[in-house]
Amino acid sequence: MSNLAESATAEITDVSSLTFIAEGAANIIYKISDHQHSVYLLRLRKKLPFQPSTRDVYSFNRDHILPLFAPDMVASMQLVKVDGAVLQQLNKGLAVLEREGIRDQKRHGTVLDAGESYGILVENMTAESVRSDLPMKFSGREEIMGSSGVLSYAVREDRGKNLEVAVLEFKPKWLTQSKDAPANWKYCRTCALRRYRAKDASEYAFCPLDLVSGSRKRVEKSVRALLPNQLDIKSGTMLTVERLRRILTDFIINTEVFKTLAHIQDNMDKYGVMDASGSEESTNFLTAMTVRDCTAFVRIIYKELDEDKTSDIKEYYADGRSTHMEVDGYYFAVSCRLADLDIKDGSGTKRSYWQSIENNLNVGGWYTSDDALIAPCR
Repeated sequence: MSNLAESATAEITDVSSLTFIAEGAANIIYKISDHQHSVYLLRLRKKLPFQPSTRDVYSFNRDHILPLFAPDMVASMQLVKVDGAVLQQLNKGLAVLEREGIRDQKRHGTVLDAGESYGILVENMTAESVRSDLPMKFSGREEIMGSSGVLSYAVREDRGKNLEVAVLEFKPKWLTQSKDAPANWKYCRTCALRRYRAKDASEYAFCPLDLVSGSRKRVEKSVRALLPNQLDIKSGTMLTVERLRRILTDFIINTEVFKTLAHIQDNMDKYGVMDASGSEESTNFLTAMTVRDCTAFVRIIYKELDEDKTSDIKEYYADGRSTHMEVDGYYFAVSCRLADLDIKDGSGTKRSYWQSIENNLNVGGWYTSDDALIAPCR
């Protein structure tokens, strides 16, 4: 199947098949339990002012985002019709989640747009989504301080046979320096903003420039920041923190995903957010801002095979969308997909907001001043 289906060929009509799992500022994500759509998550749009419609988001991805990437870099998406009654029932469910204290308080009061006719099915990259006949032994999800990242894992086991999956979810952010940063900058745009907001300040904080530096030492530093120091996984599993660090470091150094993101950011925003001359083609600029806020899902799979299949391990993983790596004599399949590539609001209000951030970073010296906690990015 292509990354973007050309039209909505399916419809969500059964609200009982949907389970709330997460939400952001503009969308809410539901898990789908019915067999037809179980390989996807359903993303539905909130009712907010100045937000693009679901069809606009879908069209923007098809026409402006997908052509910029290799097919295996972007999570598959499909437009799907959603019955209005389903949206109304889900809004009632949100009110229940608020009363039960499950929903984040800062999201209270926002609801799905009941006038919307479509949702988007997004490839399910969670650790639990990898299909297997083996029963689930345990799973977990850990947020990583300082990186805005999440590591989820799932272990299936039966009669000595294992399937282990770990997924690192994080936002790569600005992989190139802001065009508005001063020439004598010490900190990248992301780290400068972190300092300005005084959020999760730490010498181990994740710096986006490290990902595309080509330096093993710098990539290792970022990987260390992106992963927890330990996992609540029983001993004997293959996905130890140390092994995950080695796998992720090698993968990030060799993958083209983050290099491609950096190239798009640099090429699509040639003049910076402070440019008021209209020189920048608006679609290009909004594309740059879109990919600066996407989410990367790096999935690592270990599968223990029967002895007579060991020599065919690469054929077993030959889905055409994974990198095969050997660590400590064990084979792992690693893949990365990008998601949350929604068109950004092109209104003057949003651009003014971005400009105010740049102005604050420059005037306050957040790009150039010294910091005892955060090492310079340069």
